Amino acid sequence: MDLLRNIIKAAERGRNLLLDREIRIGITGLSRGGKTAFITSLVNTISHFGESGFNLKIPRFRSYDEFEICYGGIAPARDLSVAAFPYRRAMEALLSDPPRWPEPTDGISEIRLEIRYRDDRWLRKGEQRRLFIDIWDYPGEWLLDLTLLNLSYEEFSLKIREQIDKVRGVADPSAWIRDGELLEPQNTVDDTVLNRVVTGYTEWLKACKSCGLAFILPGRFVLPGHLEGAPILQFVPWVWKDLGECSDESLYCVMASRYEAYREQVVRKFYRECFSRIDRQIVIVDCLQALMGGRETFMDINDTFQILLQNFNYGNSTWWNRLFSPRIDRVVFAASKCDRATYDEHQHLLSLLKSMVSQAVGVARADGAHCEYLVLSAISTTRCMTVRMKNGEDQQFLTTDDPDEKPFFPGSVPDVWTRENMDFFRQHFRLSNLRPLSPGPEGVISQLNLDVLLQYLIGDKL
Repeated sequence: MDLLRNIIKAAERGRNLLLDREIRIGITGLSRGGKTAFITSLVNTISHFGESGFNLKIPRFRSYDEFEICYGGIAPARDLSVAAFPYRRAMEALLSDPPRWPEPTDGISEIRLEIRYRDDRWLRKGEQRRLFIDIWDYPGEWLLDLTLLNLSYEEFSLKIREQIDKVRGVADPSAWIRDGELLEPQNTVDDTVLNRVVTGYTEWLKACKSCGLAFILPGRFVLPGHLEGAPILQFVPWVWKDLGECSDESLYCVMASRYEAYREQVVRKFYRECFSRIDRQIVIVDCLQALMGGRETFMDINDTFQILLQNFNYGNSTWWNRLFSPRIDRVVFAASKCDRATYDEHQHLLSLLKSMVSQAVGVARADGAHCEYLVLSAISTTRCMTVRMKNGEDQQFLTTDDPDEKPFFPGSVPDVWTRENMDFFRQHFRLSNLRPLSPGPEGVISQLNLDVLLQYLIGDKL
């Protein structure tokens, strides 16, 4: 019975792909970039499709009226073995008084959405059709592990050596490196010494993360999930010299084998579950936080995305590809949390995003994918207002739902990166930890530019 059910599901999925009734969207974002907030907002927006007057809230999603979308909502899960994205729990947080941010992700989850609309093709004009959208959520800490798929243990160790030199002034690695000098690579494993070095290395990774750095490898060292305490996490990159001859039972070879096991059993499984079959991609970049972190953080994020995107399969999507070898044919690079800046600064934020990810965009475009840029706020924390000043000039300010918060101008956003611009931004821009705006009695999340994103991602699929 189970075999028959699986065959039926596979046949149905193949038919949906062949008829372009199913799209898998990959959300690529680093830790604290806003993935969970984005998915919550996307689900919320689609769940209101078909309600009277909702088209006025998403005016730039032109396909909404063109194809007479009449329904949107959460569809039954396709894979019952994967945890469901906690949408209702996220909404409960946003609807609380005062509103709270949804809890960040600590594991893999999935949600399937359904959109119903009218077919405008002459042979099927007026017939109701369906489009399914599959989305996965995951901890941003695990994302960069994808870069390990193409790195041997020796190459991984070299990458960490290079990273140490880049960020030594931000996060000091001296403690774990000093402890690691006691390791004897040719001898058998001394668990006491190795555990101390692994703990020190993990604390250094956490320090790098707290400084806003993105290149955190391996990701499960800082967020292990169900692997906490497992032997598969008991290794460190070899950043010391003088290896000598090492037998199969030596410390060095044991750590190399544990790294290989981690890469094959953990990282490759993660890739298959979340990324191997996506059709379109959203790359979320927190440009403002990157600027605030200083030169090392800004350059680290820039380099990270360039390396990361080399692990995805880009190119033109045909029916054959969709069935057997999916390719990502459209990519959106989105500067998140744009509501922290006034509207007249958004163009600068967009220019900054382009300068940050120019090399990463080249990776996707070289393989034939179409790329777009966008500033985005999935869950807004502010509203923008314009005030006529005494000198006769208009000035934009931000307001919040907090009655004790006066309207404020957060500061200017540079349109290009220079050390001088970054230093000025860090000294003069207010990047507050603001609470989200209340969805209100209708339960509609306040957002910016999600309608533009929807038109680009799924408009041609209707």
